[in-house]
Amino acid sequence: MSDNLGVSPAPIIVVAHLNARLQPFQRGHFLEDPLDAILKKMGIGEVMGGGTALAPDPVGVSACDVEIAVKDGSETVLKQVMQALDLLGAPKGAELRLPDGAAPIAFGVMEGMAIFMNGTDLPAETYARSDINKTIEGPSAALGQKGELRGYWEGDSETALYFYGSSFAAMQAVVADCIQSDPLCARCRIEQIA
Repeated sequence: MSDNLGVSPAPIIVVAHLNARLQPFQRGHFLEDPLDAILKKMGIGEVMGGGTALAPDPVGVSACDVEIAVKDGSETVLKQVMQALDLLGAPKGAELRLPDGAAPIAFGVMEGMAIFMNGTDLPAETYARSDINKTIEGPSAALGQKGELRGYWEGDSETALYFYGSSFAAMQAVVADCIQSDPLCARCRIEQIA
């Protein structure tokens, strides 16, 4: 008879490395808190914490991590964790990092769009008369179900708005009119970030 009969395997720690430009509050709101609730409800684990990686301007936030304790490292449990993260909008380019140097597992479904707004080269009156909240409302309303604002970064020379949705091309097309009509968006650039 085995000495381990009836003993559950020890939990293991995995890290979801996400190609998501989220500051700590947004990371908690969009990923950590809902993921913790899902994992606990399923009885397979819990969120232990997270972190945000920063890069020099103009990038700002470059990625984030969510540390997860799972009941075991079985393929079934790991798939459930990745499916839960995909459900919550994990961007393409995410990977689940396993202990002991095992190869990471790629996952992620969303695409990302960054709007980098010029913070230094526009006329002074443009900055004085503009309201960043109104600028944010335009693309957010235009996107509707196609995407949503999930993060931002205020750098020395640019302010970046990070949107995530199912298609970068669709998001870019939908916000084009808002960008053209908003003086604060003059000389901005749009990049795919996931």
